[in-house]
Parts: sequence; C-alpha cells; structure tokens
Amino acid sequence: MKSARYLIIHFTLFFSCEEKETKTIWVYPYRLNTELYPYAQTGIFILTQDKEELDYSSWQRQSESFEIKDFKFEEGYFYKLKVEYEEVQPPQKLKLKSILEKRKDFIGTIEGAWKNIPLPDQPFFPIFIHVQKPTRTLETYGGCFKGITGLGEVGERKIQLVDKYYRLDADKVCLGQSPIQKGGFSFVQSTTQYQLSPNGFLDFFDSTGNLLIRFQPVE
Repeated sequence: MKSARYLIIHFTLFFSCEEKETKTIWVYPYRLNTELYPYAQTGIFILTQDKEELDYSSWQRQSESFEIKDFKFEEGYFYKLKVEYEEVQPPQKLKLKSILEKRKDFIGTIEGAWKNIPLPDQPFFPIFIHVQKPTRTLETYGGCFKGITGLGEVGERKIQLVDKYYRLDADKVCLGQSPIQKGGFSFVQSTTQYQLSPNGFLDFFDSTGNLLIRFQPVE
C-alpha cells in the first residue's frame, strides 16, 4: 500500500512538472494608467513582450489582473525574465523562475520640457521638446508643426530617436508655407548621443560627436 501511494505521488509530481512551460519575457520599466491611455481599462497595468532581444517599440498591455509571482518590480529598469507557466492556467498568471537581465533606463534624467538656444555659426529655428518618461516619447514643437518621436534606448550617453514622426500636425494658417526651415527638425534623424552639462544644458550629438542642437529647461 505504501509503495502504491509513493508511486501515485511520484507520478502526480512528474506530470505536474511536465505541464509547466517556460518562456522569456521583458517587462516595461513603468506602470501605466488610463491618464496616458484614455481608451484602456481603468486601473494601473504593465507592459510586456515575449522576446529574447529587447524591442523598445513593441509592447503588449496586460490586464490589471496580470501577475508574475515572486517578482518584485522596481521602476526605472527593463527586466528580462525567465518565467514559468502552465498551459491550463490563464496566461496572465506567471511565476518567476529567474531574472536574466536588469537594465537601467536613463530617460528620467532628461524628462521634462526644453527649448533650444542659438549656437555659434548655426542657423536658428525655435524648437521646443517635451520628453515623457512613461510613454517614451519626445514631442517636438516648432512653427506650425508638432511631431511625436519615439525613444528607443536611453543610456548614460546613448540615445535612440526614431527617424520618423508618429504624428505631424499643421495649423491651417500655415498651409502652403514651409515652416520646417534649415536647421529645423533635422536633429531627430541624426542624434545618437546626448549630454547633460553642469550648467543644465541638454546637448544632442551625431555619431561623430558633432553638436547638433542645445536645449535649456523651460521654466
């Protein structure tokens, strides 16, 4: 009888382990809410992606009931996790197996509103930008136009700006004119590095280290 019970327990544990699968996911460094996504369900939710390599522009919004058991979330870091799940369980119920990578996001250091200032021997076109941390976007205002540019990796110096606008708006008064002048939004396509100077300036550089544009905080 004891042998039979042992075999039953053994096979139960064996098949329970067999049912569990593992996968790699990334967790977005900020929890979002309906103020940022007005058409989403109410509450606070997180974003994830089922990928081996981090894709900064591809995220899936999870439901409010989404859970990764034993995972302690710390804001400001991209997490690469190995998680365990069971096919018979809802997909929002995961269990942490191991943390494969914890990557710091430096976007918070440049978050906020900025305006450019003239540079010697460079054409000047007034530009305002607004960096938003939770949505990883850089809004650009100049003349009649407003562009929303996505942000990829933001390290201690490295910065990735998407080389296209998600949206481009023009005031009807400006139609037929050419509000994007020489020295305008070209920095979006060329910027690969940034630097915060001791005097509070935010500088953008190209891949060869040339200063493209300089911003100061909007008071």
